[in-house]
Amino acid sequence: MIMKSFLRKHLMIVVSIALPLLVVLFFALVSLLPGLFATPPAYDLLLTHAGPAPLTNPPVRINFTVHEERLSVTVAGSRGVSYGNNPRIFRYDHASGEVQEIKILIPDNTDELPEGTEIPVPELAHLRVSTAPQAPDGYEFRGYNRGGGLLTVLFGGNRHRRNVTIVKDGAVVRLNLPLAENWYGEARFLAWVLE
Repeated sequence: MIMKSFLRKHLMIVVSIALPLLVVLFFALVSLLPGLFATPPAYDLLLTHAGPAPLTNPPVRINFTVHEERLSVTVAGSRGVSYGNNPRIFRYDHASGEVQEIKILIPDNTDELPEGTEIPVPELAHLRVSTAPQAPDGYEFRGYNRGGGLLTVLFGGNRHRRNVTIVKDGAVVRLNLPLAENWYGEARFLAWVLE
C-alpha cells in the first residue's frame, strides 16, 4: 500500500531513474549477445610485436616470410646501422585462450650470416600457416581494443597496447599480450595456424 502510494506521488522521478537504467541494460545485452551465441575461435593466431627501440642496435635484423604455408625467420640485413628493434613472435592458443611468446634465438655468428639465411625456430618448423586476413572459422584480427571512450581519446589514458582483438559476427575475443614494456609498440597480424 505504501509502495503504491509512493509510486503514484513520485511517478516522474521513478520513470526518470528507471528509463536510463533500462536503456543501459538494453545496450549491454545487445553488445554481449553476439559473444554468447558465437562459436569460439578454432585456430591459433601468430602475431608480431616490435616493442620499443633498444639503446644499442640489434646485431642482426630479422624478417618473417610465408611461402607455401610455411613461416620462416630469415636474416634481413646484418650490416650497417639499423634502428628499431627486432620483432617478437607471439602465439595465441585458441584452446586455452593464452598468448605465449615464441623465442627467436639469434646465432652468435651474425657477422658471417648472409642476407636471407634462415634462423631455425623449432616451434615454427612444422606449422602450416595462412596469411589470409580471415581464419577458416571466420574470425578476423582487428588490432587494438582501445577502450576507455572519449576520455581516453582526449587525455591519452592507457598507452599500454596489450589487448588486441579478433572478431566474428559481432563477437569480440580479447587477447592479452604478455608484455611489460609495450608503450608505443604495435602488435601486427602475422598468420593463422592451420593445424
